[in-house]
Amino acid sequence: VIAYIRQVSFDADHYQLEMQAYSNHAAGQKRPNYDRAVEGLLESRRLLLPAEDAKQIDRMIRFASELKRPAVLYGGHEAYQIADRVAKSGVPLLINLKWPEKSKDADPDQEESLRTLELRDRAPSTPAALEKAGARFAFYSGGLAAKDVRKALKRAVDAGLPEAAAVRALTLSAAEIYGVADRVGAIEPGKIANLLVVKGSLFDEKAKVEYVIIDGVKY
Repeated sequence: VIAYIRQVSFDADHYQLEMQAYSNHAAGQKRPNYDRAVEGLLESRRLLLPAEDAKQIDRMIRFASELKRPAVLYGGHEAYQIADRVAKSGVPLLINLKWPEKSKDADPDQEESLRTLELRDRAPSTPAALEKAGARFAFYSGGLAAKDVRKALKRAVDAGLPEAAAVRALTLSAAEIYGVADRVGAIEPGKIANLLVVKGSLFDEKAKVEYVIIDGVKY
């Protein structure tokens, strides 16, 4: 898979050279064939690279450096093992809030490895480890229902992530990683007004959502 992505990156670089050469001296030259896949890569502001366990995270950090293109890693459940490495790289990491858990359909008699049990136990501590190391990270829902997102966030907070850092990872950090912090992510004049108003702490199970404001309209 990595070899394939690397080749596409090489193709994109060569494609740019061909297009530039044709643009500079079009007369008498054959127009380069349009490549939709390569065009898509060149137009993308960042690459999303999957990185779930510690080895994949380290590999993708090195791979992003090799490609010389802006990259964002996603997954990250085992980043607690190499939080300092992530911070030092400067590569942002999107953390999946769907924490590892035993399947409801799993055989109750099946023995699970120590590594599986450790990951299940320690994955929610990943955000706290990244925050302590000074790494850039944000959250994504991973397909969780809206009602389960707060529960998942609370597990991260219970595992040591400060509440303010948890809110930032949901809002401003995500906006910064995607390059839209000038429009969304914080309560500031001139930004899009999408607000969630909660009575009590956002991470308290008994907290009540009073209303939401979307584009300035209250619901």
